[in-house]
Amino acid sequence: MKIKEVIHFLEQKFPLHWQEDFDNCGVQCGDKERDIKGVVLCFDLSEAVIDEAIAKGANMVISHHPIIYKNSIKRIEPTDRVGKILCKALENKILLYSMHTNIDSGKQGGNVVFAEKLGLQKLSVLSPQENKFCKLIVFAPSENSVLLKEALFRAGCGNIGNYSHCSFSCEGIGSFKPLTGSNPSIGKHNRMERVEEDRIEMIFPKIKKRQVIDTLYQNHPYEEPAFDIIALENLNREVGLGRVGFLPKPMPAKEFIQYVKEKLKLETVRYSGNMHEDIKKVAVCGGGGASFVTHAMVAGADAYITGDLKYHDFFIPENKMLLIDIGHFEGEHFIREIIVSLLKENFNIFATHFTEAETPVILRA
Repeated sequence: MKIKEVIHFLEQKFPLHWQEDFDNCGVQCGDKERDIKGVVLCFDLSEAVIDEAIAKGANMVISHHPIIYKNSIKRIEPTDRVGKILCKALENKILLYSMHTNIDSGKQGGNVVFAEKLGLQKLSVLSPQENKFCKLIVFAPSENSVLLKEALFRAGCGNIGNYSHCSFSCEGIGSFKPLTGSNPSIGKHNRMERVEEDRIEMIFPKIKKRQVIDTLYQNHPYEEPAFDIIALENLNREVGLGRVGFLPKPMPAKEFIQYVKEKLKLETVRYSGNMHEDIKKVAVCGGGGASFVTHAMVAGADAYITGDLKYHDFFIPENKMLLIDIGHFEGEHFIREIIVSLLKENFNIFATHFTEAETPVILRA
């Protein structure tokens, strides 16, 4: 089995277009055409993790945080942390792969597991993704529309929530005059033609725009197909960072803080805010979720749990909501469990390991 087959499986579960615009999920370096020998799972990449992969005979390392992130790499030399990791991975023919905000945001992804560990019910997305989709409108001869739609579905069009092969069609009459130099599939040069056509509409992820256009030209019978691509502002109600849900029953704020520590196996947390109201509705966001404090307030949450809150972030709710900072790692580390479970349940021809070399920074009393 090739590494690319494992990648294809993972990206079917957590597509790359679910990642945030600032992110860099997917292959970081390496050759996905190589045979898979083994996988090591880690939260953050380090030289120690690469050494562990070498020792275990694994040639794929999947990390949560990407090694190539905001900075634009202009050269790779073993003179800093990133360069040393990339050089060692390449020298030992190890592919580095990242599943970051695509698995944070995804259905059954990190934030869903986070919420489920707290027993939250009736979940909704805290910050739904938007501006991630386009609509294709294309006109084709009625006799060719079915085959064209099938090709576009294969290219990634027509998926809405838990539905696939979604499209809209209506009939009409198209007209055109092939000029000298054209190569019409229907009609003759310098003569007006009228053809029964279907207007086809379907949605697709913006990231697949080039693939959709190429598929359209390859499968449309006309030399110059007429089509429009329209950017959509639709929210994706099932994909996005954070989740909001309800506790099975309300509980006092102090009791809730202890409940969070027990459920997430934490020794200590930082908290501030309203300690006088019962907690019923809870918002969560794994990792650094300071930018979503106001989202949690708008959602009507009684408490918001995340990591990386700064001193002044605790003042934003003006004592109208309880804020709990559990740490960055503490709200995301179980993402590794999701990936390991997926690989072990679906592949039995290679070994999958949790890293033993990782030493995360953990809050302690």
